[in-house]
Amino acid sequence: MADDTLKQVEKQDLLKSQKPLQCRFHDTEEYQIFCKDCKDFMCFKCLGQLHQKHDLSPLRDSEVDIRTEMEALMFRGKYVEQLTALSDKLSENKNKLAQDEENLNCEIRTSVEKMKQKIDLLEENILSELRNTFKSYQTTLQEQKTNVNNLQTEITNLDIDKLPEYNLNHIINIMSEMKVCSSTCDRIINHPKPNFKPTMEFSIGNVILSDGNNKGDVSAWPSCSDMSIQTDFSEDSDIEWFDAEDMEKDDFIESSSDEVTDEIDEYPINFLLKQDIKRVRKIVPISEKDAWIISNRKLLKIVDHSLQDDVYAEIVDDIVVLKDGCVLVLRSDESFVMKLLPNRRLVRFADVGIMCTYIRCNPYCICIKDDIVVTYNWSITGGKHYGYTCCNHIIWMNTDGIVTERSLFSNSVWKRPCSIQNLESGVCVLYRVDNESNLHCIELLEAKSDKCNKLYCFKGIYGFNPEKNFECKGMCVDKAGNTLVSDYRHHSVYVLDKELKYKKTLFDARNGLDKPAAIGVFNNHLWVADGNQIFIFNYECEDSS
Repeated sequence: MADDTLKQVEKQDLLKSQKPLQCRFHDTEEYQIFCKDCKDFMCFKCLGQLHQKHDLSPLRDSEVDIRTEMEALMFRGKYVEQLTALSDKLSENKNKLAQDEENLNCEIRTSVEKMKQKIDLLEENILSELRNTFKSYQTTLQEQKTNVNNLQTEITNLDIDKLPEYNLNHIINIMSEMKVCSSTCDRIINHPKPNFKPTMEFSIGNVILSDGNNKGDVSAWPSCSDMSIQTDFSEDSDIEWFDAEDMEKDDFIESSSDEVTDEIDEYPINFLLKQDIKRVRKIVPISEKDAWIISNRKLLKIVDHSLQDDVYAEIVDDIVVLKDGCVLVLRSDESFVMKLLPNRRLVRFADVGIMCTYIRCNPYCICIKDDIVVTYNWSITGGKHYGYTCCNHIIWMNTDGIVTERSLFSNSVWKRPCSIQNLESGVCVLYRVDNESNLHCIELLEAKSDKCNKLYCFKGIYGFNPEKNFECKGMCVDKAGNTLVSDYRHHSVYVLDKELKYKKTLFDARNGLDKPAAIGVFNNHLWVADGNQIFIFNYECEDSS
């Protein structure tokens, strides 16, 4: 009895309901018009947006049409079916969301666990490197201390009264040994000790939305106020009005798991250098794990994917490595190319500087191919307002430093050589195009020509002049004769054919590159220096056609 009374009261409240006729599209407006064609209500703001040329009437004059439409809807049960279908869909999506959340939780936990394992391994490697470094220091100190003690004993045994009787060579050797011992001790004592700078820049991934524009933004989910539409419901559209909404949520769940993967390949390999290294100017791999690099005009060495502390040479602009392991060192402010021997001694290799218009033309870059060493010398006179005159001198020599060919030419455009590669068809040169920006161009010059005529030039891949957009910090050549270049501004490394035409992009930001600089090829691996880190990618070169 009480239930019947309650239902009767609710029914009477429904009949007496005076809820404002607020427009569902415009919060500050009320319904004023009824569209007989769409069987829908609107305010005056809606009138300027939809229902143009429809049969309209004021709301107060449409009572018969409205009640007739409502009666038809209730008789057919159309709204009930639509709302029931919506409820079922929402329930299914709710269950799917719960399951997908659990799956993503598992994937995130797995990714974090792998990150922890990597951190533990990195900790072990750093501590091992630290132990080896200090052990090496201790060994060096002990050896030098033994030398000092031996020298002290030897001097103590000398009789000053019998000094004229001692062999002169013996006295000279002792005095020389004292000077060596003193300088060595000073160098050891003042040698910079290892330090540690923690870096916490790592990421395990992101939860992303399907369109990629609302990363981690909860507000991107549709609210209840977003779900109303203004349209004409036909007999066949009772399900279509929510399909697009469900599809967007399904896409979100599927795409959000793309950031996590369980597959870890051996390559690419990535390792960090020192924090004070901002850019690597040159990299020359000499094995699968070892390479020479130039950074801050210092010659350094990577051994077993780890940068050594030793500086092998100061003020270095370019290098090549000979088959016997010696390194040819080029300095742009000196005319001599030096040779670094395996015992770390620097000796002269060849004097390649010449006088050009009363200015010495010094070497700026060097390369080697088939035991032929090539240097590109350059000097410039004049200025921006009165014009430039550039002297260009390319020298070919053998590995004994004997010059076999020379080419001397000039031009009136400021172009400083940055890197050179010796190809079968000519000499490929990377130039910096002016002294005010960091833009570059690439030209292929006719091999061993007196004038070194330009055969081809790189014309870019992005649809605009490379001399206005191309910033390149590294260039090398693979065994098929393709030219590989790094594009600093577009975070890419790509391949050019023998005519310097773009072939394809090898690696870019999707592979982790940010500011690729020096690059080098060894066997089937491409080394890419990027800031203070090195990437090693698998690279199978293609025949250049």
